[in-house]
Amino acid sequence: MFSTDYRKNFHITVFLFLVSLFVVSVGESFADELDVDKLISDIQTNDWQNRLPLYGGAEGIKNDRLTDALISLVENKMLNWRYRIRAIQLLGESRKQKALGFLENILSDPFLNHDCPAIKWSTVTALGNFIKDPKAVDILLDASRFEDNPVVREAIIKTMGRVGSSKAVPFLISVLDDRSFAIKFGAIKSLEEIGDSQAFPYLRNIAENDKDPLIKDEALLALKRFSQ
Repeated sequence: MFSTDYRKNFHITVFLFLVSLFVVSVGESFADELDVDKLISDIQTNDWQNRLPLYGGAEGIKNDRLTDALISLVENKMLNWRYRIRAIQLLGESRKQKALGFLENILSDPFLNHDCPAIKWSTVTALGNFIKDPKAVDILLDASRFEDNPVVREAIIKTMGRVGSSKAVPFLISVLDDRSFAIKFGAIKSLEEIGDSQAFPYLRNIAENDKDPLIKDEALLALKRFSQ
């Protein structure tokens, strides 16, 4: 017989798996009609495998109750951190504003992130789904002011490029002289992705004068994209 804790963790795992499984090609109309009650109850059955829809990812989910369920999983401090991280990833993939607000809370609230680099990194990465969203950029900029973990800082810089807003350009320019290779390299890549012309003279200066050949090469590649 399995223990109560094992069955509980198994059901949670299946729930997260089910959340990430549905047909993207059906579009938002399917997501709007998604029966969350049935989805949650299905994980309690013995034949849950037969109820799985075709894999399609969590993109496009528009159901507030499903978002609330994922938020509750993240807030559950007794839950294994791996399940919480998966829920964070799914919240990002949903691209819902309610999810975006909660991701902001995770980064700013030590009771939610426990100052855990893995949780922070996952939250920052999840923000990369909110392309061109000004609030997502503001969250990343706020996080950059206080975060001192190098891995999380690197994730912040890379995610700024994924979001792709020019609002992040002044900050990215400011870290081009960082002593960390990863930070400097990531800033160049993000400036290349954003493609804002105000970064051009700074990238040109790096391409002409930086002592690291890899950094110089990356700056040159970025400049080529600017000239296209």
